[in-house]
Amino acid sequence: MAFLTAEKLVKEYKRRGKVFRAVDDIDLQIGSGEFVMIEGESGSGKTTLLNLLTGLTDPTSGSVSIEGKDLKDLDDKGISGIRNEKIKYIPQGESLLSSLTVKENILFPFVIGGAARPSDERLLEVAEKLGISDLLDEYPSDLSGGEMRRATIARAVINRPSLIIADEPTGSLDSVNTSKVMDIFKTIAEEGTAVIVVTHQKETLRYASRVLSMEKGKLREVS
Repeated sequence: MAFLTAEKLVKEYKRRGKVFRAVDDIDLQIGSGEFVMIEGESGSGKTTLLNLLTGLTDPTSGSVSIEGKDLKDLDDKGISGIRNEKIKYIPQGESLLSSLTVKENILFPFVIGGAARPSDERLLEVAEKLGISDLLDEYPSDLSGGEMRRATIARAVINRPSLIIADEPTGSLDSVNTSKVMDIFKTIAEEGTAVIVVTHQKETLRYASRVLSMEKGKLREVS
């Protein structure tokens, strides 16, 4: 059974009195250990699709299931539980708390969520792979945009969730740090985590086990 399944997924919005589909009748299955990348131009519906897959946005029609559980059959607590335990979502932009150090930011979800805290060895392993091991005691105000982005990614991947969904995770990174991030996503997928990455950087598509393309709300298989 696929870990994540979307069936006939539609999200409609109104613009200037006219209805348009940001996501248009999408079927998608993602299995454990798959590294799927979705490419497409700005405005093609990629971020809307990710919000539907994580339960942050309700579909107009169609369904999203995680391990066979239809999200529309769950209450807010049930959906939040799946997001906390199974899914880590890396949105565009920065989401670090300015009052916490990098280390505290990485570990913060486990403090408030009650999940088992990752070991110090795991923390250092991820930090070293992302090139931020010397920044763990720094505050976000002392970091560059790329360093903050890597810290956000470290927070998402550290506890090996069942599914990682990332929206343009390397958009602010140079080529060296882009490679570090894509390498860690690939390694995590090889260890059994399903990974979905949205990107417009075609040079990163070579890391994926599957590539999909999105245009005007439609999704098609590329390779």
